[in-house]
Amino acid sequence: MVFIIVILSAALVILAAAHVIYRRQVKELGRQLRFINDNDTRQRPSVDINRPELKALADETARLSDRLKEIEVTHLRQDEALRETIANISHDIRTPLTSLDGYFQLLTSEELSAEKRAQYADIIRSRITSLNDMLDELFTYAKLQDPNYELETAAMDMTAVTADTVLSFYDEIRKSGNEPEIELPEEPVMINAERGAYTRIVQNLVRNALIHGKNLKVRLHAADGRAVLECSDELLNRDEPVDASRVFERFYKADKARGTKGSGLGLAISKELTEKMGGSIEAECEDGIFTVRLGFDTVK
Repeated sequence: MVFIIVILSAALVILAAAHVIYRRQVKELGRQLRFINDNDTRQRPSVDINRPELKALADETARLSDRLKEIEVTHLRQDEALRETIANISHDIRTPLTSLDGYFQLLTSEELSAEKRAQYADIIRSRITSLNDMLDELFTYAKLQDPNYELETAAMDMTAVTADTVLSFYDEIRKSGNEPEIELPEEPVMINAERGAYTRIVQNLVRNALIHGKNLKVRLHAADGRAVLECSDELLNRDEPVDASRVFERFYKADKARGTKGSGLGLAISKELTEKMGGSIEAECEDGIFTVRLGFDTVK
């Protein structure tokens, strides 16, 4: 009987000690969490006793802490990107507005000849068109950021639409003094796309090439159920190479010319439109040749 009492007493002592240690470990875990919450630290909560439930709690708490840190970093980056976006929009809109103000003042001059007046009026119209185009791109890009925005695709002849779009730049290509190389298949290449969206993608690619390069080349080929449109040009400014990994970022501008022409949203819009239609788009820059490849699965 005495032996049983001794055993039970020892068991109670052990249980009491284990309970005290358990409570101390829980308090220590709480202290670690308070420290992590109150300080900018990468410390992760840990436990000293080998209890599966406490270790699992510490691991899950560490995961939660890491996730919160990631969310915080993401929010900081988004906030920085927003500030940069606002600054870029402000700069890009202010530039043509400043120019307009100057030409309007010249236009109201009493000593201005009729020829100069007509010249300045043409410049003003050009600036207004540029500003409208810029605002249209900003609106389009904002609209494409809505995850619920969808494009209604249908079977489309990629060959015909590409040809029509490139030919619409005939006058601009002639003024540039360059002869483009256009290589399109004679037969239709059918893909699922929204005609207006695809047209805008090709317009952005050609316009980008005409502004920042020379010797435009457009090539469309289809094989193994895949159609690929390549649009390439020789960069005008080889001293400041294009970072092909960033060209689809909003407002990315590689050189000084890109700072004065366009909104910097053309290729970003092209990427958004392409992906919403299930296509792919990539860019590369090698030896001063900038190339964008646009890919879609073909349909019968």
